[in-house]
Amino acid sequence: MSEVTERSAPTGNEALRRIRTEAVLAALREHGPVSRTELAGLTGYRPSSLTEIVRELMGSGHVLEVGAGDSSGGRRPRLLAFNPAAESLIAVSLEGEQARVSVLDLAGELLGGYSRAVDPHAPLDGLTDVIRNAVDAHPEPRPGRVVFSLPGVATAGGAVALSPVLESLGSRSLTEELTARVGLPVQVSNDVNLIALGERERGAAADVDDLVLIYVGYGIGAAVISGGALCRGAAGFAGEIGFLPTGLPPAPHTGGRGEFEKRWSVPGIRQALSELDGAVGGAPVAELAARAGDPAVAALRRQVIEAWAYAAIVCACVVNPARVVFAGAATELGPDGLAELAALVGSAAPSAPEVVFAELGSRALHIGAVSPSLITPAADTVQPMREG
Repeated sequence: MSEVTERSAPTGNEALRRIRTEAVLAALREHGPVSRTELAGLTGYRPSSLTEIVRELMGSGHVLEVGAGDSSGGRRPRLLAFNPAAESLIAVSLEGEQARVSVLDLAGELLGGYSRAVDPHAPLDGLTDVIRNAVDAHPEPRPGRVVFSLPGVATAGGAVALSPVLESLGSRSLTEELTARVGLPVQVSNDVNLIALGERERGAAADVDDLVLIYVGYGIGAAVISGGALCRGAAGFAGEIGFLPTGLPPAPHTGGRGEFEKRWSVPGIRQALSELDGAVGGAPVAELAARAGDPAVAALRRQVIEAWAYAAIVCACVVNPARVVFAGAATELGPDGLAELAALVGSAAPSAPEVVFAELGSRALHIGAVSPSLITPAADTVQPMREG
């Protein structure tokens, strides 16, 4: 094998160690089992620079020796593999006032799922109860941490913004208070960012490094991945397309939900359908597709498609993605809706991205939650993580 050129790295030993650890975990998850020499080639680091990291990962159980590889003339090399059973993760997500908790192994496979309503006036009580129930029901493999996929933004100190269900926390740190209550380290990441990580690893964006994922659910938001890394922005607010203006002049920002989100998320579409004839099922976007023969419903459906395409066009003009992935309830529009979205985006964006639907459904969040950037054992897990 040709000599490896050492990667350039950011200043600081801890930053360097974290990046190298993430690279090792990612390479072993995707390509293992491999020898140490092959691991160096996959990560771009010299074998000597990975020795201590591999030793630490073996000590924590995240990496295992699983036998010997083929010999090229000397001693057969020992093979290294990622161990998804080293620990479990407790993944927490919020959809409106409903908390969903999934117990996952480190490959993102579901071991158990739980849910309960959360009182916005005392959200930590409900979150604590459902997390404790999940931990008690799945003591093995040992739960290592909680990954909270947040519908909003966590500040560097752990306070939450743009998450209506958690507004009562004020300036208090979600990470610190939840860590103290459940006895496990807590990581916080934006939920749409985690979905984007999952789709990029195993789903609709697995072959691109530059993409935008637009998620439609209780809210509407975007994740931007550029050059393979998540873009968070100066204060973590990148992708908050729910605050796009719905007209000119732009309305002032007045709270946790923007006017675009209020109108074009699932609750907004449900309200618009209700105003048409009062009959709305549990999946209003699917209902738009099913009732497209009704002229009034067809007109609303077209407005929804135009609004979502507008959001994608804005993103395409700013970050020039190779692909736009629509996720969540947006996939319920079906192939005809996707074709209309793609036509609108293609006709208006100066460099037209491919437009596709997400493929993984709820699994995307699970896979994103076990991203190597989040499961690095050496990471400081009390503070919110910065992906990418």
